[in-house]
Amino acid sequence: MLLGGLAGLGLAGWRIYEHSRRPLPPPETPAPLTGRLSVFLCVDGSDEDAPNCLYGAATADDKRAIEAALRSLPELRGFSFETKEQAYEKFRRSAGDDPAGLEFVRKTRVDEMPESYQATLGPGDWEAVRLRIDDLRGVLATEIYGDSLWRGVADIGIALCPEIGSDYPRCRGRERVSDEEKAAVLDRIRDLDGVKAVYVEDAAHARVNRRRILWRPDTEDVDVRALPEAFYIALDRPPAKTEMEKIFLPMPGVAQVVPVS
Repeated sequence: MLLGGLAGLGLAGWRIYEHSRRPLPPPETPAPLTGRLSVFLCVDGSDEDAPNCLYGAATADDKRAIEAALRSLPELRGFSFETKEQAYEKFRRSAGDDPAGLEFVRKTRVDEMPESYQATLGPGDWEAVRLRIDDLRGVLATEIYGDSLWRGVADIGIALCPEIGSDYPRCRGRERVSDEEKAAVLDRIRDLDGVKAVYVEDAAHARVNRRRILWRPDTEDVDVRALPEAFYIALDRPPAKTEMEKIFLPMPGVAQVVPVS
């Protein structure tokens, strides 16, 4: 009887251990009402189709007018100026270890990168913000993205190959990630130092998050089969994207490493 009880306790303990290793579902938190605004400035030789760039690169007067307009917008919580050098470094980091991306970076000169203003958006009429800034002389383009539903919850995501993987070079010519591949990725995540929580996002939740990030009502919808499942990880310290890519990109079934920020 005693041995049977101990065996039962052992089995129960193993089940508790296994359950504790399962990834959590996305937390039910309110969608963030914040986002990011990027205002890219004209450079010499900007696209002829950009009407605000007919006079060449943005001048000092253009920048002063743009800054005044940004300060007047109640939706803005602050902004900063990004130089060509800072833009190039961000561009270089975004290529990761992708050979095609690195080759494109190699062929791009620093002086070809546009200067920009990077701003944080709060609640409000983002379409009105875009229209207000788009009309200013010296503005090449504006981009607005809503914050991910994972912002403030996790630090980095490991996207897995979807059923239709043409958007992910690592997933072309293969099927959806297998259960065995997912289990191997999850085991590797559990081996990382400083893991506070691991979440799993299915394609349906990824679609909701995509709509939130793109935010515009005219955003083209996407086949849910083309959206990846993903593991999202909360860590004790912000991870380096390159470090996570070295660990996870070589693993079969991994499509992309996605920093939440």
